[in-house]
Amino acid sequence: MSPSSMLDNPGAGEPKTPSFEVFVPAQTVLPPSKARLGVLGGAYNPITRAHLLLARCSKEQFKLHEIIFVLPKILPNKPVVDTSIEQRLEMMRLGTTDVPHVSLGLCTYGLFLDICAALQKVYLQSPEIFFITGRDAAERILNWPYPDPAEALAHMFARFQLLVFEREGQLKLRENPLIKQYATRIHALRLSENIDHISSTEVRQRILSGRSIKELVPAAVAAYIMNHNLYKNQSEQHSASSE
Repeated sequence: MSPSSMLDNPGAGEPKTPSFEVFVPAQTVLPPSKARLGVLGGAYNPITRAHLLLARCSKEQFKLHEIIFVLPKILPNKPVVDTSIEQRLEMMRLGTTDVPHVSLGLCTYGLFLDICAALQKVYLQSPEIFFITGRDAAERILNWPYPDPAEALAHMFARFQLLVFEREGQLKLRENPLIKQYATRIHALRLSENIDHISSTEVRQRILSGRSIKELVPAAVAAYIMNHNLYKNQSEQHSASSE
């Protein structure tokens, strides 16, 4: 497994020269100082109720002023062949119209460090950044065999904190003093309901088999999928992990 993809190994790698575009700004305004920005990245193929629950719980528990849903233009090893970026952005917009603290953005790359670098050019308030991520991704980013683990972890945690939601298991960290010193920047995100059964993959599989997706996605997103005949001719080459 390569450390190139945000979903495979979110923080690793050397930052490139990323660019960022805010597609839909939040209806709320970040304070001029001590702003707290949550970042939830993914393929959003499509957006689901799980994404919205993660945003709500993150805001409530960690006093975030804004959460930006980030769609990377490039997802190495995670090809998306059945929907365009424009279609996924439109579903993201439809799914978040009534969530004032959520914004939507496009980033050229998907690594956490790339996104951080790009956000600094857009958010001049220099907010504290909190990446919202699953247990499995957090374990990979923290336990990856970096050439210089101490330098890699220091580089990452100088720039962001992690909000980790436990999905299909509890977060397990090695008894590593390098990781322990960043314990105050790794936080458990408690969810108000179980979302293990909700995923973009499940949405696509249900559509293929003619089952309802009503409880998995917002109503406006379900209507868009139906009206545009999405996911009904899914390629066998489609990555099952394109969330």
